Amino acid sequence: MSEKSPPILIHVENPTAFSGKGSIIILELADEAAALRVARKIADETGRGVTVRHADMGLIGTISAAKTH
Repeated sequence: MSEKSPPILIHVENPTAFSGKGSIIILELADEAAALRVARKIADETGRGVTVRHADMGLIGTISAAKTH
């Protein structure tokens, strides 16, 4: 029987949100590189910082918010 990989968490920072904590998106991706590509796309499209973590909260990577001119 195949074992599913634990999900990868993508945290999108949103300092103007009511709670000030941002949004959390949970993706079931086995590939860290794919998760980082998705996070980069989210950061580029939203202009927000994004943190990518394993389900056990171990850090995979962070992407800074896109700077506007």
